[in-house]
Amino acid sequence: MGQHVSSVCVITSAQNGKRNGLTATAMSSVCAEPPRLLVCVNKSGSSHETIAAAGTFCVNVLAETQDKVAKAFAGMMGRDFDRFSVGEWDELVSGAPALVNATAVFDCEVKHVIDQFSHSIFIGEVLAARHATGKDTLLYGARRFRSLRKTISELAGLSDESLHF
Repeated sequence: MGQHVSSVCVITSAQNGKRNGLTATAMSSVCAEPPRLLVCVNKSGSSHETIAAAGTFCVNVLAETQDKVAKAFAGMMGRDFDRFSVGEWDELVSGAPALVNATAVFDCEVKHVIDQFSHSIFIGEVLAARHATGKDTLLYGARRFRSLRKTISELAGLSDESLHF
């Protein structure tokens, strides 16, 4: 699984004024109507308790320049580090923290929880969303952060942006 490259997200939630969050790559779209997505969260983490109690979460898809945010929410800045001191945060509908400059933000209400051994799969209905144009998403795979490598090619006088792998 370590060879699989995924977008990096910070999953946040808040309850009774206490904000919590974690870095995750286990996020996926479930369906478009109604708009739902899923996140997989380890039961042993404090974020699991907050999401379960609040019944809401926010998926913040990080831009490739936001690796410091990813590291903070992954616990790589130390146990006592204030994770929300990195980045600018606001809220959409649910009250869960939303990263202002993320490439995409999905504010969700938990509709279903599936127990899977050490993790819970939270399926959330999207209450609100926003996105930023012109930003590439931060990726993670093979135990390191990655970015897309792009080239611009000229085909028949038209500019075409293409990805090279």
